Amino acid sequence: MRLIDASFRASVPLDVTWPAVWAAGVATSLLFFGSIVAHEAAHTVVAVRTGIPVRRIRLFIFGGVAEMNREPDRPGQEFLITIVGPLTSAALGGLCLALASQLGPASIPGVTAGWLGEMNLALAVFNLLPGFPLDGGRILRSIVWAATGNVVRGTRVASFVGSALGAALMAFGLIQFLLLGGAVQALWTAVIGWFLWSAARSGYRHAVLRQQLQRYRIVDLLRPESGAVPADGSVQEFIERGLYHDRFGLRPVVDASGMLMGMLEGDDVRDVPLEERVFTHLRDIARPVDLMAVVAPDDQLDAVIDKAAETDRRLFFVVDEGRVLGTVDAEDVVNTLRARKR
Repeated sequence: MRLIDASFRASVPLDVTWPAVWAAGVATSLLFFGSIVAHEAAHTVVAVRTGIPVRRIRLFIFGGVAEMNREPDRPGQEFLITIVGPLTSAALGGLCLALASQLGPASIPGVTAGWLGEMNLALAVFNLLPGFPLDGGRILRSIVWAATGNVVRGTRVASFVGSALGAALMAFGLIQFLLLGGAVQALWTAVIGWFLWSAARSGYRHAVLRQQLQRYRIVDLLRPESGAVPADGSVQEFIERGLYHDRFGLRPVVDASGMLMGMLEGDDVRDVPLEERVFTHLRDIARPVDLMAVVAPDDQLDAVIDKAAETDRRLFFVVDEGRVLGTVDAEDVVNTLRARKR
């Protein structure tokens, strides 16, 4: 807001009132917020169109992130998903600057449009810095990945550059604080540097973890018990056996041959009226199969981690050609990785 106020006082006539300046500042902040949303929405649209679902767009103090259900499968896919964000910010910046030139520099709308143009261009340039996890770092990773065929090597290079960039910003912030004054600006520079340094290291660890997970298949950690219940069983039998409050919060409903027909939660059973429980079969109240609760035996273990992160579930049913084989526990995945590190 102080930057906006200073811009207004330097650019607009002196008779502009403070309420107008503050109103313009609030409007400009909201519009810039919308610019960040547009940047992340561009990532989201391309991700979805290339086959990667996106859970949500999350905004925080340093900007935003489109949280994808999984990482890109190909370097070209990651390049396209990533590059569209800075291009969107650059396009918005150019549009705002063009609008500012038409509105005139000595007006509140002109100053607002000019500031938005400059900030969007700055956002595009900053995101293109070649350090992971910035967009530029992801672009660098995709290039190294394409050249070497190794996503971990690409992540290592991009993370190293990101760590170096973060360390340089922290050092610059410290020097700025000690020699040049300006404590707030110096602190902000150092905090951004720490964020980049920390995120780059975390991103590399995440890539290594995924590579380790891809060495295993779901079948390697398969548990034969699934908590399956027979489709022709009655609700009364289900309740008498106490199956609605054990560790299987969601149960598969199967026919006599073990084929999956639906799923059942405890609330589905309790909602059946008392007088109807003896005559109501489980298949009559079963829900459609929840694909987010199902994995295939040949899937890689990172499929469990992805679904656990998205659904907050721990237990997943292993299904092969419609037949329930058992379960896989996300905790077993974690324990497997811990054992490997010893």
